[in-house]
Amino acid sequence: MKKLFGTDGIRELATNDIFKRGSLNILSKAILGNGKYKKIVLGRDTRKSSPIIEKIFVESLKNQGAHIYLLGLISTPALSYLTKRLNCDLGIIISASHNLYQFNGIKFFNKNGEKLSDKNEKIIENNFFKFNKNKIINLKTGKIINIKQSKSYYKTNVISTIKEEKLRNKKVVVDCANGSTYKLAKDIFTKFKIKAILINNKPNGTNINSKCGSLHPQNITKSVKKHSADFGISFDGDGDRIICCDEKGKIIDGDKILACLVKFYKERKIMKINGVVGTIMSNMGLENFVKNLGLNFYRSPVGDKFVYQLMLKKNCAIGGEQSGHIILREYSSSGDGILVALQLLFIISELKDKASKIFNLYKPYYQIQKNIKLKDSDKIKDIELKKLMNLYNEKLGNKGKVLIRASGTEPLIRIFLESKIISIISDLSKYILNSLKKKLRNN
Repeated sequence: MKKLFGTDGIRELATNDIFKRGSLNILSKAILGNGKYKKIVLGRDTRKSSPIIEKIFVESLKNQGAHIYLLGLISTPALSYLTKRLNCDLGIIISASHNLYQFNGIKFFNKNGEKLSDKNEKIIENNFFKFNKNKIINLKTGKIINIKQSKSYYKTNVISTIKEEKLRNKKVVVDCANGSTYKLAKDIFTKFKIKAILINNKPNGTNINSKCGSLHPQNITKSVKKHSADFGISFDGDGDRIICCDEKGKIIDGDKILACLVKFYKERKIMKINGVVGTIMSNMGLENFVKNLGLNFYRSPVGDKFVYQLMLKKNCAIGGEQSGHIILREYSSSGDGILVALQLLFIISELKDKASKIFNLYKPYYQIQKNIKLKDSDKIKDIELKKLMNLYNEKLGNKGKVLIRASGTEPLIRIFLESKIISIISDLSKYILNSLKKKLRNN
């Protein structure tokens, strides 16, 4: 069966058919077909294909009756906030998040600024595959409204979550991944009188996420040591992820960020914390830490959309992924790198201690992650990944766990192993990798 949506919206190579005029006409019709989405807020990231896609997509949506509130270059969390703030029916961001510039994507948000549900994605997907390429809906032409003050709305909201005087004179390295945060981060950190040393903040259309940002935290570790900074912060291309490092250059991933936030919020009674949502990839060390605080720990499938859905179901104020999507439900319905960065800097200021002590809250289990690139993503269907995963987990018993899954955002098979004992999963990871490669060759 044909699929349009992956784990996080639509994501493919920017040269693929989905981003061509004919397909975007169909997609526009698929979105507007049920008359539910009349007012749409739309933005994009810094990759070179994004303005081109934006121009075609906006034109198509307008010609089929939608009113477009155009934001231009904006981060994903800012668009999420502005969808609700501007009272729109749908939010659309043109971005492939952490992927390189050769890729692009389209993410959708409902009127509350939440990722569109699987049900509503399915409606759009079904419409897309049954509609004619050239025919358009005969509706009155819509309008394009340029929202010049959009970034100001977002900045005001984020700034309001922190007592600004607390953050003054902190020295911080900020890696903007040559993406959507490069202006927003500078403006917001300047407002707080933070001594921000910005790196990878000169996007040229092809350097987004290229050896920089949250997937390459070694940049902030080097720069923090070089400048004797208090903290290092790294965003991804669309600004919904954050990875950090302490003053010694030690990496602080999403799990360690969650642990710090949960402990501080619970102790200071800043939020009502009754449980925490992680994913199947979250470190067992984090789960044990949360449970020792007297809190429940819940696991969702991979993807910040699923994290948020489980947060709503379990009435949790905080959740996130090891990869750096951190959702603070009281302030946002999306992962927000800048928002979380300010919260962490506030905690460091309040506790009056080094980041290396503040974030050293639990001993993580050893984890190994491997990826297998796929030329033909359809081959995944021929391999019984779940069956294989169960087989290896039986072999491990209570000594660890194995996850094998197809990526929802890239043509990859992801292999994940976790244990208290590194030697156990080290040998097993090599065996699984070779076994899967052999199966792929034979299919």
